[in-house]
Amino acid sequence: MSVVIKNEGPTGPSLSRTIFGGVLDYDGAGLYPGLELLNLIFGTPEEELLPESDCITIKRRSHDFARRLVWDDGFTETKEKNEVLYDIHTEEAVRHLLSGLQLPIPSTSKSPGWDRAHFFPFTKSLIHWDARKRGGRIKIERRYLRGGGALAFHVLRNDLDSTRLKRIRQGFADLYSDNAESALEKLAETLLIKGHIDPEAVEDRLESESELKGDENEDLLRDGVANILGHAELSAVARIKALMNWIAFWLILIQHSRASEYLETPPSALICDCNSSHAQLRRASQRCLKDMEALILGAAEKAAGDAEVKPKQRTKLRGFFWASAATIKLLNAWRGRRHFILGLELAETLVLAGIESTSEMPFEQFVDHWLYDRCRLIIGRTAAQKHGLLESFDASVFEDNENSLAVQMRAAGLLTEYSDTTRMVGTGGLL
Repeated sequence: MSVVIKNEGPTGPSLSRTIFGGVLDYDGAGLYPGLELLNLIFGTPEEELLPESDCITIKRRSHDFARRLVWDDGFTETKEKNEVLYDIHTEEAVRHLLSGLQLPIPSTSKSPGWDRAHFFPFTKSLIHWDARKRGGRIKIERRYLRGGGALAFHVLRNDLDSTRLKRIRQGFADLYSDNAESALEKLAETLLIKGHIDPEAVEDRLESESELKGDENEDLLRDGVANILGHAELSAVARIKALMNWIAFWLILIQHSRASEYLETPPSALICDCNSSHAQLRRASQRCLKDMEALILGAAEKAAGDAEVKPKQRTKLRGFFWASAATIKLLNAWRGRRHFILGLELAETLVLAGIESTSEMPFEQFVDHWLYDRCRLIIGRTAAQKHGLLESFDASVFEDNENSLAVQMRAAGLLTEYSDTTRMVGTGGLL
C-alpha cells in the first residue's frame, strides 16, 4: 500500500525568516511584539540585560489568575480568590481597574476571552507571557507572542556599538524605577504570584533562530530604542508607550523595505496623508497600501521558489503589515477605504525615537531626514521629490501635507514655532 505525502508548501514563519529575519505573523501583529520584547528583556535569569549568551532562556509568567478574574465569566474558584481578595466589592473594584489596562487587540471588536486579552505593561509586574487552558490545566505557550519581539531582542543584544548598547541596557534598567513602589505595581505583583510561572527558565528558540541582516534598519531600531529610553524627563508610561509603538513601527518598516530588497526593486516608502484635503494624495496613499501588500506577497512567492504559497500563509504575512499599521494609527481604519496617516501618538513616538532627550530638531530636518530618509515616510515636498513623485504630483500637494502635519504637532506640544521661519521639534511641550 503506497502512502501519499501531502505537500503543504512553505510555511509563513519559514518565508518570513528568509525575507525579514524573523517571524512576522498576523496573530502576533500590533503591540504584541513590544510585550514579547519586554518579556525577553526582563525574563532572562542573567543579571545583565540583553545578555550576549548564545542560548537565551526566559522564565515566563502567565498572569492567568488576574486575566481570568477580569475576562473569564466562568472563573468561579472562590477559594483561590479569597486568598487575595477581601470580598465581592474588592473583587469588582479590582476587576474594573484591571479591565482598563488591556493591551489593544488588532482588528477585533468582540469581547476577548482571557487567553486573548493581555495587560499593557505599565509596571514591571504586568509583563506576562501567553497562556491558555488545555485539558483542565493552564499551559504557558506562544500564541500571540509569535516572534516579532524576539527578532527585535536579537537585533538589540547583538549591537556592535558598545556605547549605544550600554545606553540601551541602562535605559531598560531605569525604565520601571519610577513606579516600582506604586500601588498598581504592588497589586500586579500580588496577583502575578497567584498565576502560573515557569519553575525554571526555558530556552527561547525563536530568538536564537532570528537572523541578523547587518543593514541600516537594525541600527535604526537601536538608535530609536536608545533615544526613547533616554527621555528621562518624561514619565515611564510615556516611554513604555513609545517603545511599544516603535517596535511595531520598526517591524512594519522592515517588512516592506526588506521585501523590496529581496525582490531587488527600488526602495519602498509609505505615502502618508496628514489630513491635507487633497483627494489625489489620499488616492495615492490608498494605492500605496495595496502596493506594499503586493510587495510583501511578491517577496513570499520568490522565497517559495517553485512551491505554492497557500492562501492562509499569504494572509498571515500580509495581515501582520496592515494590522500592525492600523493598531499604531499608521492606517486610518481597520476596514473599508484605508490609507496611511500619521496619528498623533505615533508622531510622538517618532519624535522620541528620532531626537535625544531635551534636544530639538528643525521641523524640515525631522520631516526630510528622519521621517523619509530613515523611517521611509513620505510627508513633504523634499521627500516626494527624492522618491520621484513630483513627476505626477504638483509640489503644493506635499507642501500642504507637510504644513498640516506641523499644525497637528504644534497642537500636541511636539513642535514650537520661534519665528515665521524657525520651527523646532522636541518634547518640551509634553512636560
